[in-house]
Amino acid sequence: MKAFYNRYGFMTLLTREIHRFTKVSIQTILAPLLSNILYLAIFGAMLQTREVGIDGVSFLNFLVPGLTTMGALMAAFQNPAFSLIAQKFQSTIQDLNSYPISDVEKSLAFILGGTFRGFLVGILTYTATIPFVGSQISNPILFFFSICVTSFIFASVGLVCGLILDNFEKMNFALAIVITPLSYLGGVFFEVSKLPGILSYIGLINPIYPLVNITRYAYLGIYEGNIWVHGIMALIFLSVAFITSLIIFRKGIGIKTR
Repeated sequence: MKAFYNRYGFMTLLTREIHRFTKVSIQTILAPLLSNILYLAIFGAMLQTREVGIDGVSFLNFLVPGLTTMGALMAAFQNPAFSLIAQKFQSTIQDLNSYPISDVEKSLAFILGGTFRGFLVGILTYTATIPFVGSQISNPILFFFSICVTSFIFASVGLVCGLILDNFEKMNFALAIVITPLSYLGGVFFEVSKLPGILSYIGLINPIYPLVNITRYAYLGIYEGNIWVHGIMALIFLSVAFITSLIIFRKGIGIKTR
């Protein structure tokens, strides 16, 4: 079977996934955007005089790429994950087996739908910070590309979780206990090197840390650690996340009836 053979079916499924979250844009786009703005307002007001160890960089400028990355990955993760869980709840998940498109096309439709939502939230988060810190970006192409890659990775992770988990409680648990703490410890609000004790080592192996660092480098032109290593790690995460999601989808885990 060809990996791509029904572009119209693929585009239909992708359009459905995009339309699904745009119909409730207050929950899927506006709510996370407002949360990120509140983070900027609260942390920025409280810690605006805090030194970040980088000459000439204010804490607000340091915070923007972290919030942008966090907003993108959270939204990207939630879109395919909650879409699949909702279909399981409605007992329509098995309908995916009858779609006349390949497993690669089905997987990509869910992942690209999540990628689009993540990218949209990330860009809107950055746009909302312009009145506070200005619009300067050191490397705009890399900045937007980094947000897109981050969104693609976590949309793939969201697809995996949506297939494996079977209810909203487990999904919210994964989001609250795994994804959110990793985001907070991934350099969004502070330099990972300043974490105390064992937390600094945990931060260095945090898969979100390289993504935040690349986005910060694209935004400010500065970075923490080795940016080339982080670039390689991001490519590895992207490959592993996408291949894993494709394998699980092809096996029919969470889709096929037993």
